[in-house]
Amino acid sequence: MSTVTPEPADPSTATCEHEILAETSRPAPSQSTGDPLVLPLPEVVRDLWASHKALVRHYAHTGLTFTLDGRLVGDIAEALALEHFDLVLPLHRTGGVDALTRSGRTVQVKATGSKKSGPAFTPGDGVAEYLLFMRIDFHSGTASVLYNGPEAPIRAFLPAEWKGTKVVRLAQVLHAAKAIDAAAGLPRKVSSG
Repeated sequence: MSTVTPEPADPSTATCEHEILAETSRPAPSQSTGDPLVLPLPEVVRDLWASHKALVRHYAHTGLTFTLDGRLVGDIAEALALEHFDLVLPLHRTGGVDALTRSGRTVQVKATGSKKSGPAFTPGDGVAEYLLFMRIDFHSGTASVLYNGPEAPIRAFLPAEWKGTKVVRLAQVLHAAKAIDAAAGLPRKVSSG
């Protein structure tokens, strides 16, 4: 189990972790309902999508598609996770760990822009305690949280050793998500409005 030191919480707002969580978070919706949590994409991301479409139209004669994938999609998902879930950035980035709970538990955020793809993993030492997996739909301006729970059940679908990138089948992820109790998922931030 890997732990990373989180950025310190503001001690003036609460005296212990339980008070911090009670004041700043709410449980994620139950994944057993089959309805994923849908988050709106910020305007700046929607603007990026519109610019992407304009770029594709401008260079249509070349056949290039300028696919929005890989690192950009992952970074957008990490930003959404920090914005909508009660998470903090680690003081030092570690492979396989993108964020921390306030108590220092590790979180990995994965994302896809494809309607049919599951999360992609590369071999390495970084294993998180929790996994957030999102599908970003630039066309609709939303991100759906398809999995919010312990990372171990998803990693169980991976071979013991591999090279390159392995993608867990989306059907496996969705099936595993149905077995996750809402209390086992990462809590959402309470909106300040």
